[in-house]
Amino acid sequence: MNLFRSIALGLLLLTALSNANANDFEATLSKETAQFTFRSDSSLIGWGGSDLALGLFYNEESDFILQASLLQMRQASQENPLTFGVGVKGYLGVLDDPDEDVFAFAIGGQLRYTIAGTMPMAVYVEGFYAPEITSFGDTEEVIDYTVGFQIEALPQTIAFVGVRHLEFEGDDGDYEADDDNIHFGVRLTF
Repeated sequence: MNLFRSIALGLLLLTALSNANANDFEATLSKETAQFTFRSDSSLIGWGGSDLALGLFYNEESDFILQASLLQMRQASQENPLTFGVGVKGYLGVLDDPDEDVFAFAIGGQLRYTIAGTMPMAVYVEGFYAPEITSFGDTEEVIDYTVGFQIEALPQTIAFVGVRHLEFEGDDGDYEADDDNIHFGVRLTF
């Protein structure tokens, strides 16, 4: 539990220190998992133009995984509601059973179709893959994908629902940290 408190404190401090104009805090919950993510423009680290995300994932099996990603994506418009983005994602954590370390770098992207309107909506698919060459420690491969739907419920508040699959291949075989669970979430912009 001390690890969780330290990580949560670190995320809060990062939020307080950020000088970017628009930051997001996202909470995603399912029956078996939770993820809390801080999002900002990558100018926070001195390189603007991409979305920077730092998050903590944990589940009922006591697995803790820190995630950091950079995703470059064009904004949707009425002329082009279908957008595509590419990026990188890092995973660092501990799986409780099997007792394995997670350390991997993945590449991936996001495909999003935005439906303009009074309450803008979008459907999206996001996926990341880390092969054996960029997976270290006990991890040999990471597969992480999400299919979801989001709606701007209020100004600066997005609600979403989706299905996520997060799988690690390690020394003891495949381990699914998030096994196609339906999750609900909210993203608050401040």
